Amino acid sequence: MDRNEAATAVRPAGKTLISVRGLTKSFGANKVLHGIDLDIRAGEIIVLLGPNGAGKSTFLNIIGGTLEPTTGSLAFDGRNMDFAFYNGEDARTIGIQRVFQELSTFPNLTVAENMALTHKKGGSVSRRELVRQARERMQAFPGNRIPVDAPLSILSIAERQMVEIARAMTEEGTRLVILDEPTSALSSEEVEQLSDLVRRKAAEGVAVIYVTHKLEEAVRLADRVVVLRDGRLHFDGAGQGLTHDRLLELLGATLEQHRGAAEGPARKDAAGADLLTVEGLSNGILHDIRMNVGEGEIVGLAGLEGAGQRELLQAIFDARGHQGQAINSATDIAYVSGDRKREGLLPIWSVQQNVEISAVPLHARMGFVDFKRLKSSARAWLQELGLAHRANSPIVSLSGGNQQRALLGRALASEAPLLLLDDPTRGVDAGAKASIYAILDDLKKNGRSAILYSTEVAEFAQCDRVHVMARGHIVAEFTGAEATEERIVHASFQDPTQGAEKVRATASGPIRQGFLGRLIGWPALPAAVLMLVMFGMAFALQPRTLSTFGLELLLQASIPLAFAVIAQMLFLLGGDIDLGLGFAIGLANVLAATYLVDAPVIGILALAAVIGGYVILAVIVEVLGVSSVVATLGASFVWLGIGLMIRETPGGSSPQWLSGLTQIKLSPLPFACYVLVAVALLGLWISRGWGYSIRLRALGHNRRTYLALGYSALAGRVTLYALAGTFAVAAGLLITGTTGAGNINVAAGFTLSTVAAVVVGGASFAGGLVSPVGAVMAVIGISLINTNLVFMGISSDYTAALGGLVLILALSFRSLAQRSGQ
Repeated sequence: MDRNEAATAVRPAGKTLISVRGLTKSFGANKVLHGIDLDIRAGEIIVLLGPNGAGKSTFLNIIGGTLEPTTGSLAFDGRNMDFAFYNGEDARTIGIQRVFQELSTFPNLTVAENMALTHKKGGSVSRRELVRQARERMQAFPGNRIPVDAPLSILSIAERQMVEIARAMTEEGTRLVILDEPTSALSSEEVEQLSDLVRRKAAEGVAVIYVTHKLEEAVRLADRVVVLRDGRLHFDGAGQGLTHDRLLELLGATLEQHRGAAEGPARKDAAGADLLTVEGLSNGILHDIRMNVGEGEIVGLAGLEGAGQRELLQAIFDARGHQGQAINSATDIAYVSGDRKREGLLPIWSVQQNVEISAVPLHARMGFVDFKRLKSSARAWLQELGLAHRANSPIVSLSGGNQQRALLGRALASEAPLLLLDDPTRGVDAGAKASIYAILDDLKKNGRSAILYSTEVAEFAQCDRVHVMARGHIVAEFTGAEATEERIVHASFQDPTQGAEKVRATASGPIRQGFLGRLIGWPALPAAVLMLVMFGMAFALQPRTLSTFGLELLLQASIPLAFAVIAQMLFLLGGDIDLGLGFAIGLANVLAATYLVDAPVIGILALAAVIGGYVILAVIVEVLGVSSVVATLGASFVWLGIGLMIRETPGGSSPQWLSGLTQIKLSPLPFACYVLVAVALLGLWISRGWGYSIRLRALGHNRRTYLALGYSALAGRVTLYALAGTFAVAAGLLITGTTGAGNINVAAGFTLSTVAAVVVGGASFAGGLVSPVGAVMAVIGISLINTNLVFMGISSDYTAALGGLVLILALSFRSLAQRSGQ
């Protein structure tokens, strides 16, 4: 930092909250931070600026407890923090809240659950109180219509950003809030609301670190401005008096470069032949859309967030290369999604691999890829975008802005004549924006075209024409100099419905579905249909089963399978799968039949050891990073081997108390009905009613974000595996009580049956989404498949094949139902 600039820094009078000294961080030979010294005082707003890759995220990760520095110290409220034990949960405990550039919310949870996830008492209150608190906290953005009881997945990016900001800014005991690009998807009104909220929090004594690439926000909000460049503290000074141009100089961007980009490229007098024509496109969101894009033309899509721009881009991309009634696309199209986390990044690949994947068809002949030319092409675009030095780095190690540039490189490398750009400069610094603008200018000169949607009105200076959207309609079109900010903003607020009820486009919330829509969208619908159809067939084939005794016989086989399916469901809840479940249940059956009668203490300890084995599996998967598929497949051989050593052939006996449990009679329904309902409700409580279940579902859906919030993935994994082991042992005990003997192979078919039942019942292999009620209904339906085949006199040789066919049909039905619900 320049000495004269350091000397001009004006420090607020508040007490020093955080003090960092000599902070450095290296990743191998790459030194990212160089001796950072900085004080953060209570009640001040620090705007942190810097080009992409300057070290901002690394610095904030260290303060937030998710990254340990190489050297240096950090003191909070005068107390030195020990980095060996300082983590994200510790940071939240002492009052540090953070809004990440890549949102740390969980789409599989409701808004209320996301709000409660970081709340100190979030898991210990009722669902009703959870919703009430969430509604109250969301008033950080007055007038928003976000339904707090709805899944986050149905919200727009802007609404998700509002949820995360509200969660951080309204947390009790907050001392420091870190806002990393908080307005990247917000409308101008929401930006103003956030600015007011930041000022109020600062007035209450809360320190704020505000990271942005929007320099007008820095000028408006900053008490202090801190600039990082190349991992060094380049500037630390008072915000008062700093101008937009001065900030550009501090960031290393020349005024000529920036102004040239802002003025936009030279426009052609006329575009070439049309690459895309849209005539009368309408669906549930879009209404009578008409537009065209010619060769060498950049067309803008403006309007309030949520006005239908992203839906239009998606519809055009889906119709690429086809001639339809509404969309005629005569060319290939490349799409740069605005939600790079969900729709853009290939997280396990390097930067270069993420770019070159789109160019594979260009360098393939007769199924063989010319990898030399492919890599050369990708490197050329990375060089153009200033990312060549990070080509072999994991894509997730890049800053958000550099990730966005890499995704743009992927689209460019495809050589598609038409690019769909969904907010391509979101989270990108001024210098990188200028380079992107220059690339777009070059594209035009080469006859390539683009449709550009941006949340920043200034971006449309790059466009030949701008279409303004409002509530799914195109309400205005401006050409060249006509596309002023004033005209675009004015058109954005037009009401194309002419008298319909006015609803803000940015936070309108989901459309409330009727009963039929909710029924079709019910994840467990295929399981319910399967169960009812199988019951109907059974009653038609054997009318005598329509009695208490008949139902008992039909459902008896489903009971141990129901316990097994909850065990498998718990694995899928965590994003894992148990391929050894059948033999684990068989081992529990063998242990119970062998020891519980003659040596009950040994039997109980042995069954507890099976649960302990599941805990060991959790440690292997989480700590050692072994895939759950590999770990549980290996464990299946262990379970099988131990079972065969104890009892090579079926035998043994069941204790009387265990056999008695399976013979209980309880009017008016068969006892099996009560057990199955109880198992479903217990699974429902574990996955949704238990306070800890919010964390477990968050872990299963996105482990990386879960860790970033400072939670222990090991604790969550151990909990899930231990519970799964308990249900597996319970299934083995029930089989023992029913059959009166032990057989290691008795449940060998349970593994695949439970996987099928959990998925048919509404679970997702991605983790975090399960439906215990659906899983139990699916188990009943699957067990009845075999029963009905016997009633029909079909040979057991065909049982597996026909049962598998029914499951495929059920899964296909689920897929169709999900599409209809969407």
